[in-house]
Amino acid sequence: MFEPGTEAYLARIAEVCGPPQPPRSIEERRDAFDRRGRVWWRPAPDTLDVRNWQIGMGGHEIPVRLYRRRDAVKPPVVLYFHGGGFVNGSIDSHDAVTWGLAEETGALVVSVQYRRPPESPYPAATDDCWSAFQWVLRNGDWLDADAGRIAVAGDSAGGCLAASLAIQARDRQAPPLRLQALLYPCIDTNTDRKIYEGAKDPFVSRPGMRFYWEQYLQGRLDTTDPIAAPHQARNLVGLAPAYVQTAEHDPLAEEGEEYAARLEAAGVPVTLDRVAGTIHGLMRARFASEACNAAFARVSAALRSALT
Repeated sequence: MFEPGTEAYLARIAEVCGPPQPPRSIEERRDAFDRRGRVWWRPAPDTLDVRNWQIGMGGHEIPVRLYRRRDAVKPPVVLYFHGGGFVNGSIDSHDAVTWGLAEETGALVVSVQYRRPPESPYPAATDDCWSAFQWVLRNGDWLDADAGRIAVAGDSAGGCLAASLAIQARDRQAPPLRLQALLYPCIDTNTDRKIYEGAKDPFVSRPGMRFYWEQYLQGRLDTTDPIAAPHQARNLVGLAPAYVQTAEHDPLAEEGEEYAARLEAAGVPVTLDRVAGTIHGLMRARFASEACNAAFARVSAALRSALT
């Protein structure tokens, strides 16, 4: 059904984790997500410095993880938001993605642990992502990085947050982003799309996506707020150039490709990369799949080019 590397990726997860079980709680859902991620986790190479930090905010702190190539001199910055349906995921679950981007791009990668629902529903996550962006802009010297060359990237729910930040950066007249890399993003609250019918992706279903949006927006799936759901944005003119990656068997491919087309129609430079034979979460399959590893390399090359 899927390309061979993706099949191998799924087979190993099934071998280690066993058949999926319906989660009975948020904690079980998060644990299952993290266990799947650990199957293909790999440590960062010795060529990188990796450092955990806390961004102090009024009333709470935002954990971040900083990845920097040891040979980097005043590198540009990639701000990364992890996926997981808003509810799941962390800077740990996506560690092999973020260190890989630092290794491939030469940028300082700042991975952000935003607050998650249901404990902290919208707009907590977008607020944290915006605060992390502002922190990077203010602290370029301390980070020994060129904060004037900054891109934002994210996968799945993180792709939604990256798209949201790009809209906020334009509307708040922040320094321009060099690129918004939206990797199989979930950006539309409409889960009634026909593409869900008969979809074979093991990680994305209509009930699952409805659950995640319900948790994030506390039932307000009819929102017209473009920061909550970027597909609601009426005006896309003047947004940062975009790299949009979708997967052939992912039901979210339709909304991602629609958004790419709308960006292009608004005059935004867009690269759309539809990865054949693959599924949602393909960035985390790169150690098992040549196709996914090649897609990872294309994302990295796009970021590297934009930040030059």
